[in-house]
Amino acid sequence: MAGMISYFKSLKEKFFSLQVPLEKRITYAMVIFAMMGELFGFVESLFLRLPLVAILLPLASFFFLLLLSIWGFKTKNTGLFAKVSIGICALVLFPVMFLANSGVDGGMVFYLMLTLVCIALVLHGKTRIIFFTLSLLEDVGLFLVYHWFPNIFIHMSEQDAFVDTVCSLVISCIILFFFSYTVSKQNLHDREKIQYLSDLYQKQANTDELTNLFNRRYFHSFLKLAIATVGDSGSLHIAMFDIDDFKQVNDKYGHPYGDVVLREFGRILQAKESLGATACRYGGEEFLLLIPKKSRDEALDIVRQILEETRNSIEIPDGKNITVSAGFITCRETMSFEKVMESVDKNLYLAKKAGKDRIISL
Repeated sequence: MAGMISYFKSLKEKFFSLQVPLEKRITYAMVIFAMMGELFGFVESLFLRLPLVAILLPLASFFFLLLLSIWGFKTKNTGLFAKVSIGICALVLFPVMFLANSGVDGGMVFYLMLTLVCIALVLHGKTRIIFFTLSLLEDVGLFLVYHWFPNIFIHMSEQDAFVDTVCSLVISCIILFFFSYTVSKQNLHDREKIQYLSDLYQKQANTDELTNLFNRRYFHSFLKLAIATVGDSGSLHIAMFDIDDFKQVNDKYGHPYGDVVLREFGRILQAKESLGATACRYGGEEFLLLIPKKSRDEALDIVRQILEETRNSIEIPDGKNITVSAGFITCRETMSFEKVMESVDKNLYLAKKAGKDRIISL
């Protein structure tokens, strides 16, 4: 029993998981449900003691659909499987069953409608239009034939027709529920995937790949907004960092090691985000840190911590430690974005000129 349950679970994962295309799942389901419907129709016809043709027809259809489903599970040509299975069910089997089951007085009307739903869900482009048109024309033709020549249909008693209609209604509702559930689940999965990809692409567009900090383009927009709202949000401080003698590190130890230094310094800056700061790799070995809602002394203390942590934690192979220089300013409401960048860059230049490994905050 456990082995059989495990087997059916593996079949479900193989043919009905979200990794399987929606059209393929619905085609599989359509054939399986049609096969079950034909088997149920055989049992029902036997129970209702309908004419022999009405008993043997669903049984023959069941075995034919069984062979079709086996081929469908094995073939890799999903499109061909969908066209063949829908074409056979919509244009051959169900119309024949309509003739053998009291026409509009039985329950085959529901199955004819289901084929139109399957065509809409599974097929695409001109194929969908052609199959839908053919199926609709055939269904209308069957209704007209029933209206004009009712005697060619195999008729049931009123009681048997009622039972057949109710059973067909229940089966059709179950199938429609399954289709609707499958489509709804697929749509939810697709929306989540699209949102994930959107977030991923947005992050990639706004993030420096090497340090995982914000990149220059994003930080420009962010900083402009922060400067524009400095009067509402309170104090705002900007620090610009430059890794001292970084070119020498690259020249002596190679660019891969230089990337390690950049990542390590980025990690130090990123740790300050817990204090409300926002870090950016501005370009090359230059970085920016935006510190809002802190006093000037508190913000300067954060910058000093960064210089100290860099000095103590990033060591190069010759035993020396990496240091950084920093320019620091406190933004005023009257300052434009250009003025802010000019001022902090000037202070950084003065820090480098004064001997490096220090902060200038004029």
